[in-house]
Amino acid sequence: MINRSFLIVSLLIATMGGCIYRFNGVTIVLLVLVVVISCFNLNKWFVMIAISLGTSFLLYFIHDAHELRMQSLQPDQESVQISGVILPDEITIDGDNLITNARLDGNKHIVRLYAKLTSESEKQVWLSQKNIVHFDATCDLSRIKSPTNFNQFDAQKYYETKHITHQVTIKSWQVKSINSKKIWQKCRYQLHIWHARGIQNAAKLPQPLSDYAQALILGTTPQSLYDNNPGVQTLGLIHLFSVSGFHVSYVLMLLMAVLRRLYVPQEVSAWLGALLLVNYFVFAGEPTVLVRALIAGLIMMTRLAGCQRMPAESVWAVSLLGSLIYEPGILLTLGGQLSFAMTFCLLFTTKLNFWQVNLLLSAVSLPLIVSQQYTWHVLQTFVNFAAIPIFSVVIVPAVMVGFIGQTVPFVTHLMNSIIGLFAHSVDFIATLPGNLIIGKLSWFVSIILFLVALLLFVTEKKIAQWARVAWIMLLGIVLLWTRFPVHGEFSIFDIGQGDATLICEPFKRSVTLIDTGGQVTFGSKQKWQEQAFQRTKGETVIVNYLHSQGISHIDNLVLTHQDFDHIGDAKIMLQKIRVNHVIIPAGMAAQQAFAKEIKPYLKKTHVIEVTQGMMIPKMPLHIVHPFQVGKAENEDSIALYGNIGGQNIFTAGDLNQAGESAIAAKYPNMRVDILKLGHHGSKTSSNPAVIKQWQPKVGIVSAGRNNRYHHPHMETLKTIQDQQMTLFNTQTHGMIRYNYTRKKGQFEVKLNHELATTTTTN
Repeated sequence: MINRSFLIVSLLIATMGGCIYRFNGVTIVLLVLVVVISCFNLNKWFVMIAISLGTSFLLYFIHDAHELRMQSLQPDQESVQISGVILPDEITIDGDNLITNARLDGNKHIVRLYAKLTSESEKQVWLSQKNIVHFDATCDLSRIKSPTNFNQFDAQKYYETKHITHQVTIKSWQVKSINSKKIWQKCRYQLHIWHARGIQNAAKLPQPLSDYAQALILGTTPQSLYDNNPGVQTLGLIHLFSVSGFHVSYVLMLLMAVLRRLYVPQEVSAWLGALLLVNYFVFAGEPTVLVRALIAGLIMMTRLAGCQRMPAESVWAVSLLGSLIYEPGILLTLGGQLSFAMTFCLLFTTKLNFWQVNLLLSAVSLPLIVSQQYTWHVLQTFVNFAAIPIFSVVIVPAVMVGFIGQTVPFVTHLMNSIIGLFAHSVDFIATLPGNLIIGKLSWFVSIILFLVALLLFVTEKKIAQWARVAWIMLLGIVLLWTRFPVHGEFSIFDIGQGDATLICEPFKRSVTLIDTGGQVTFGSKQKWQEQAFQRTKGETVIVNYLHSQGISHIDNLVLTHQDFDHIGDAKIMLQKIRVNHVIIPAGMAAQQAFAKEIKPYLKKTHVIEVTQGMMIPKMPLHIVHPFQVGKAENEDSIALYGNIGGQNIFTAGDLNQAGESAIAAKYPNMRVDILKLGHHGSKTSSNPAVIKQWQPKVGIVSAGRNNRYHHPHMETLKTIQDQQMTLFNTQTHGMIRYNYTRKKGQFEVKLNHELATTTTTN
């Protein structure tokens, strides 16, 4: 009775904390649900535990949330003086960029630190850094930015769960190695130094052994892990590469086996095991997700030392509460949710077989993963069946032997071959058909799927059967809803100084992407300055959004002309998502930009060169430019016009004023409701006379913040003002989308929602 009460109280505290740190529909519903469950379990033990623990945690959460709020309100500052400490095992270097966490002197706040390395020799110093670093710096301090596109990864909320609210960009600094006079701090620093050395040694190993050693032994996630092993993420094997209870149990098992062979008494072994756990936790970088496994391991060691056995429910509850003390926001992260959800399910699976347990874990994890990653591979469950025992018996021992024996080339080569076979198998399976683009689940659907999944294998057969039917039906309805939405959209992505526009008709009758954006670099970089792991906006913004909308293919990818800020990320689209047709202006296929940026990635995609008047299947807009074959320059840009959701829309890449005038002369009766202003709002486009003739109601500018061209130009803004147009600008509004059903629709912007307006027609 007391163990059950303790378990429910821990859930009550966790949901209460969720409401305090992130007050939304999910946390409110979960709190209400746990309160209802609590009402059916009222007893003296429950009341005593709830009052004593609940009050303490409530006060702790309120105080911590207030401190976090005050920290987040710190204003942005330029050229501010700061000093702090950097741990060597938290340093990441990619090209000439240095990124790390830094603990500031004085207030002890942790910030994300970004610095540009000025020379190759400086880079080598940082790459080989094995000491604790203290710095004095002049930098720009700013709040970590919230996402500017719908369904984009929210770095601000993610880092808030780690109590990090600001970032600093170094202008100049002085650094020096330090140590601490405090014994505990000195020991902690030394473990981090050893950890840094381990990471540096592991980085020298061949791939994939290097990635596996850093993840499985050292508890770090190297930048190359998911790039080199794409199947790991696709098949949901990330949990195997995060230091967790599995790895802690493995380390303890090895230690206990060695100590038994040495005839060390069990009580002494238990204390040595506890000491090893604490040191390994610090050595692995003190990851929040490892706290649960650490506490569970320490409880197991106390039992071996002769203390009374604690029931599994109480162990889980203590682990949860301990994790919430260490990091109150742990359940707001996907890693924390999966860790505690999976282990919670395992509390009630003693009567289930191996297959049933894995099916249950897959069903429970599906809504958690899909809500954030939007995809699910149908082979994921079966791959996990095989991968877990293979990991235990083959991969982890091979990684340990390969890491420890790295001075012996034959050993390293053999272990790397074994691991390579596994890695290639995973990547091959990930390429097989079955990767479902489900789309973003609403929070309500996610909760229902999660709760119903918990009932799939309950002992009451009727409830279990009902739950299985309900779960499958609900998932089917979700797939139909995301695959065939009743509304359409015309969306302009915020991708900086570039262009990317999505048109998706209702029921996904057609999906058209106009341009892809692309990061233009100015000046040449030396090889040591080049970044190896920089993800493009095409992947993090556009592909991510397409997946969130349940879009699995693009019917027509329109590349208006050859400028890199319009086609630079086309290769990402062609690699990450199925594209049926690439539409380019006539003459572009003969250009060098096409041969370099597009042609190598086409595979089975058909290329269509177009001029005015050509009809393209599943193209919702008409092609009104170019009139002749050109060189895919600005003046040759594809211009599109048509009616979407009751609105006449015109968009034309970087077409100049002469081209706009030619279109106006060709189509004298053309009227425009929504005008996507050409060339990012440059004065070279947006001919005042043409715009006066078209009489647009809404103008949209896609331009980068603080861009070097000062787009949009004042002349264009004056034209907009003279025509009394409503202006939407990605610089201030972020992503802009016009959602519509039949002939009615409304605008929605990601930033400054109060500025959104509604445009409707009959």
